[in-house]
Amino acid sequence: MNRGQVWTARRAGHERLVVVVGHDAVTAARDSVLVVPISDVRQPSLIEPEIRLADGSPVGVATTPRVGEVDKAYLLHHNGELSPESRGELDVALRAVLDL
Repeated sequence: MNRGQVWTARRAGHERLVVVVGHDAVTAARDSVLVVPISDVRQPSLIEPEIRLADGSPVGVATTPRVGEVDKAYLLHHNGELSPESRGELDVALRAVLDL
């Protein structure tokens, strides 16, 4: 699991897409991973950007204010990698939300 990967997560009987945002070395050393949930109903904004996979297909809106930790066991399917543009927009949104 690496930063910028999109996964399907299953928790409490519900599946949703998430994007890995934690540092690769930290993720490798822990049983959990830092992720941002992806919404298919929210409107994009500076702090919640629309993100796309490397092939250009839309994924949804990254709900960065909801960044959190998820146990790796909840991640079911790797769906692809974010495009470089989406990674950049997500980084900007995370810096804004976390006041970095």
